Amino acid sequence: MRRTLPRRPLILTGILATALVALAVLMGTVGSDGSPGSASDGHPADLRDHGDFTRVLDRVVQMPLVDYQALQDDRAGLDDYIARLGAVSEATLEETSRDEQLAFWINAYNACMLQLVIDHYPIEAGGVGLFGGLRNRVAGYPDNSVWQIRDVFTRNHCHVAGRDRSQDEIEHEIIRPRFDEPRIHFAVNCAARSCPVLWPMAYEAATLDEELDRAVRHLMAGDEHFRIEPGEPAVLRLNRVLDWYSGDFGGAEGLKAFFAEYLPADQAAVVLRPDTQVQFFEYDWTLNDVTR
Repeated sequence: MRRTLPRRPLILTGILATALVALAVLMGTVGSDGSPGSASDGHPADLRDHGDFTRVLDRVVQMPLVDYQALQDDRAGLDDYIARLGAVSEATLEETSRDEQLAFWINAYNACMLQLVIDHYPIEAGGVGLFGGLRNRVAGYPDNSVWQIRDVFTRNHCHVAGRDRSQDEIEHEIIRPRFDEPRIHFAVNCAARSCPVLWPMAYEAATLDEELDRAVRHLMAGDEHFRIEPGEPAVLRLNRVLDWYSGDFGGAEGLKAFFAEYLPADQAAVVLRPDTQVQFFEYDWTLNDVTR
């Protein structure tokens, strides 16, 4: 709410106050009604810039790995950023553009995943109990995998947009159904070595399309994530994330068409051949931690 300045005998005081309020409205510090936190175009100022998260990421991300010890030792920036995400109401968020919302939720997923890891770091076997441990051994999950965190993807552990949410809710109930954007599978990071990488900067609405394309091309540049194997038939071998979510691309043929758009004409022709098979790499769930 706008503070009312005390009356002064000098007219200049009132003129100065009016000028300062007008300047604040233009800069987005206050709204036209004097309320804090609104930009002049009606978009919440705290949704337009994820620079606080970029500063966290720039300090701890060593692509393709993350220094979780450094993040745990100095976590205030991450916790403050997530607190800011939590203070945003869903109604306010839904008034923003599609790209502002999508950047918000991608960053929320990645920030919440980082917070969950450092809440349990160092990750060791045994944190999920007897039956969870048996499941992990049968599945072949490493001892330093996020699967050693109980209910890692389903627990409502992170306060975002007004309430506690799980990783699965953010990804499968919000991002995937609302935005119809398959490139998010190159952007959200599940803290595993085989997961598409976490970048040392946050996603921003103004450059979101370019950033998502960059993430696709980065995965394609890694031989452990993307490979065209010649032969009769040829094989397009992909990160297994793309097997789990192939339906978002339209199945195997949809995956071939998706990647063909990013390839030179000769490679695209091989990928698009009807007999080219789509196969997937084994997935390494080892925590994407730096080597110590």
